[in-house]
Amino acid sequence: MVSLPFMRGADVSFLDEIETRGGRYFVNGQSADCLSILQGAGMNAIRLRVWNNPADGYCGVERTLEMARRVKERGMMLGIDFHYSDGWADPGKQFKPQAWERLNFEDLTSEVYHFTKMVLSRLCEVEAPADFVQVGNEITYGFLWEDGRIPGPDVPPDDAAWERFIVLLQSGIRAVREVHGDASAVMLHIDRGGDNRGARFFLDHVVKAGVDFDTIGLSFYPWWHGGVEQFESNINDLAKRYRKEIILAETAYPWTAMDFVDVVESYTPSVDAQSAFLERVVDIVKNVKGGFGKGVFYWEPDAIPVAKAPEGWARVGLFDHTGRALPGLQAFRA
Repeated sequence: MVSLPFMRGADVSFLDEIETRGGRYFVNGQSADCLSILQGAGMNAIRLRVWNNPADGYCGVERTLEMARRVKERGMMLGIDFHYSDGWADPGKQFKPQAWERLNFEDLTSEVYHFTKMVLSRLCEVEAPADFVQVGNEITYGFLWEDGRIPGPDVPPDDAAWERFIVLLQSGIRAVREVHGDASAVMLHIDRGGDNRGARFFLDHVVKAGVDFDTIGLSFYPWWHGGVEQFESNINDLAKRYRKEIILAETAYPWTAMDFVDVVESYTPSVDAQSAFLERVVDIVKNVKGGFGKGVFYWEPDAIPVAKAPEGWARVGLFDHTGRALPGLQAFRA
């Protein structure tokens, strides 16, 4: 089993586009490279998403290779997040890449393997090997729909659906192992940060199926996934139950007013509240019983309102609208 050092990091997949469109970042009144600011604040790891064939090229293979090289040149750890889609993949949408839409199941399984292996091999070629790899993004209900769709806990069971999903999942994992052996951790990433029942439902199935993975990845956005107390209870239970290392792969908190849909938990947006939330969450993960908590990644701290790059997420980043670093960054200090 791969064991990771504690990672204090961020997903900055927007950064390439923001910089290209003229975005700038500042700390203590001085302009600086965003990665330099994050690293100076204590971050030691970066996560990058990979889309198969995005319309504008951002987050595609070639641009991700360049970003990965920048990360590794700074001596930071790197996580690669395969969406297996041409755009966003999450629990509400897991659409196949257009090039794979008409493939039969056998050929689809083969493409997952070959695409995963190609990307990871090319990262090694540019001296930017991944330290952990997500085989799918927030795969709570599977991926590559409809072939890889799986049911949740509140619908009738479907063993055949789970079997198809496991085959697709294992094909991606096999590629990771062939490229990296035990040098890179395989992460299974779901969005059930505050939902113990949902997390256990998914993990019980993959463990029972003998899926070869090292790390549990969770997303925890409190307005969607419940209170901090629920997150703390869940992560400790999962660590005890599965004896797997756990990374908070995505989290965030708004520093100014933001309208979210499907809100389940009230929250108070402010700079101070953002800092307090992050301090608490990092502390929870560091203190998971048994030492199984292995990292916290902020989702898109770099999001600032430059063109349409970060869409509406600029209110939830770790820089204000002018690119000035916010105090919440200090939660990632070593």
